[in-house]
This record gives sequence, structure tokens and C-alpha cells, in this order.
Amino acid sequence: MHLPRHREPRWWTLPRAARLPSDLRHSCGAFPGREFARAPTSRLVYDGAVSNPAPSVTPSRSLFIGAIGVLALAVPFFIFGLAFLDIKARVELQCQRGGPCTVTRVGWLTRDEVGTFPLAEIQGARVERGRSRRGSQPSIYRPVLVTTRGELPLSREWMAEEAEVQRAVDAFERFRQAPEASPFELVYDDRPQASRMGALFTVAAMLVLCLGLWLTTRALKRRAEERARAAAPRA
Repeated sequence: MHLPRHREPRWWTLPRAARLPSDLRHSCGAFPGREFARAPTSRLVYDGAVSNPAPSVTPSRSLFIGAIGVLALAVPFFIFGLAFLDIKARVELQCQRGGPCTVTRVGWLTRDEVGTFPLAEIQGARVERGRSRRGSQPSIYRPVLVTTRGELPLSREWMAEEAEVQRAVDAFERFRQAPEASPFELVYDDRPQASRMGALFTVAAMLVLCLGLWLTTRALKRRAEERARAAAPRA
């Protein structure tokens, strides 16, 4: 008696839930009825101590370069500050008994003698009027010494009160009438108003200088640390 031969089921005849994934079919031949164990995967685990990375430290050379740049930046501030501070905003008229009279312009740092005039060369003094840039004050005034060599302003800044300037002119005219009685001196000091910009530049220069010196100190300290680290014996 001839019995029918048993045929193994094909994979495409199996239910969808019983089919193997495509990657296993291509890699293992898709043998039905067999189970394939997944190979265990190994993981590397570091059991040592975890240390934080060392913080970045600015080398001494970079600090020296920064300090030199900051110190160089302070130089123009000092130059402009001293130049504005030395504006000759103080005008002095000093007359000895019987003459002569000397006009001097003074700054915070230096003084400049404009000239010395005998009484024979002095023709008098007058009030000079000017036009103000402000609309509320149309006219401004300052005293002027009139000599044979020309006219010399006796104040750097203009004044709003004509009466104040006229009093100074009248006082000098009284001295001219009796020069042997007593010496005469007239001073107008406008340096505080004229040197404001110089004070700002000088303060800025001092701040920049302090920053440069602080960077230089840090650079020297860092250089010493680097030399000590290099000289230390290595384990």
C-alpha cells in the first residue's frame, strides 16, 4: 500500500503570526520549526573613579600680552588728560609800584609769561563785548588790556555781567592814575571750567593703568606657578 509522503509546510503557507522576520529568514535560511537563540551582547562598563576635567588656566604669556596692551592704552588717555589740564585758563595781571606790568597765563602744570609792559606802553583797559551762542544771553563781556603791542584779554572765559567786568577796568584805571601809590593785581581763574575734560581723561587713564598693573601682577604670579610646576619632580 502506497502511503502519501508527508511534506513540510512552506514558509509562505504559514500564518502571518508564525512567519519569521525577513532578516532572520535571509540570515538563517528560514527553516521552519526551529528556534534561534539571540546571541548575547557584551557591554563595556568602566568601574573606575570619574574625575572632572582640569579647568583651563590662562598662561602667563597671554596675561603679559594683555597687560602690555592695557598699559599701552593708558598712554593716550594720560597725554590728552594732561594736555587739557594744562590749559592756560588763569590770567594774572601784576603791576609793581610805578610799573612795569606783567601778564601771565597759568595752567595746572605750567605757566606762560605773555609779556612785561612798562607803563608807557600801556594805553588803558576796556570792556570787550561778544555775542553769546545762547539765545537767552545775547551779549557777553571780558576785560582787555590795551597796549602799544596790541590787546590782551585778561580772562579766558566770557562773563555775563557787564558790571563785574567794568569794576575791574575801573580799578586798573585808578592804578594808572596813581601808579606810585600801591601795586595792582588782577586775576581771573577759569581753570576749573576749562579742565573738566582733562579731569575725565586723567581719571580714565588712572583706571586703565590700575587694570594694567593688576594684569601684570597676575601674570607674574602665574609665571612663578609655571616655573614651580616645571621644577617639581615627576612621579
